[in-house]
Amino acid sequence: MSVTRTIPAAAVRDLNLHPGDSLHVLSVADTVVVELRRSADLPTPQPAKALEWLRTARGTGRLQPGETADDARMEYYAAKYGLPQ
Repeated sequence: MSVTRTIPAAAVRDLNLHPGDSLHVLSVADTVVVELRRSADLPTPQPAKALEWLRTARGTGRLQPGETADDARMEYYAAKYGLPQ
């Protein structure tokens, strides 16, 4: 479940927040302890497998006359996952 609440900027001004940062509440007692995750600290997403295949397989195969790169890619995935062509 996700709930969005508005907090006055004065309450968190000293945290030097930037767009994309996130706060995670660790403890609620007499004081609230939060963990600040900077958007720059987030891991970079790994490239998609299909994109990786296109980068590594580029130029290593020969296309038949009239065959497109999309045809070759679909043939590769059909063989890999046992799909009908």
